[in-house]
Amino acid sequence: MLKPKEVCQKLGISYRTLQNYVKKGYIKPVVLQSGKWRFREEDVEKLMGIIRKRKIILYARVSSNTQKDDLINQVKYLQEQVKDYDQVITDIGSGLNMKRKGFLKLLRMILNNEVSKVVIAYPDRLVRFGFEILEEVCKAHNCEIVVLNNEDKTPERGLIRVNLRLSFYFSLSKDYL
Repeated sequence: MLKPKEVCQKLGISYRTLQNYVKKGYIKPVVLQSGKWRFREEDVEKLMGIIRKRKIILYARVSSNTQKDDLINQVKYLQEQVKDYDQVITDIGSGLNMKRKGFLKLLRMILNNEVSKVVIAYPDRLVRFGFEILEEVCKAHNCEIVVLNNEDKTPERGLIRVNLRLSFYFSLSKDYL
């Protein structure tokens, strides 16, 4: 059972709008002995479907214009894996850049409760750092992030690989000095 405030957050509406929905019969509250309203989760989900269909978004990103072929392949891969989707959003830019047009569009859609699922190939396609924060934001807006390839491509793992390569090159250069 959900409190009115929780229902308003889930639906992205005001309390006044919720009252109007009850008056019009769109949703029926369970009235407690205290007179307070509670709502069944399944009723809220039904209402969400009536209000607006939430989208399934495929998101792909590459770091530079020289990787446009990789972007096309990434989108094809996502489309092959997910047959039922509503929109594809792409970006060309660093995963550290939080001002990418596609990323900001996706984030606004999530915050407006327009997205039920975001599908990505790897976590670092969405953001290089702070993936867990984005997951929490999505959870708060009933949006799921689906990562198709969950192999260890974390930013920390990438930094370890870079450090190992640098150490290797420095050890080689010492031998030649």
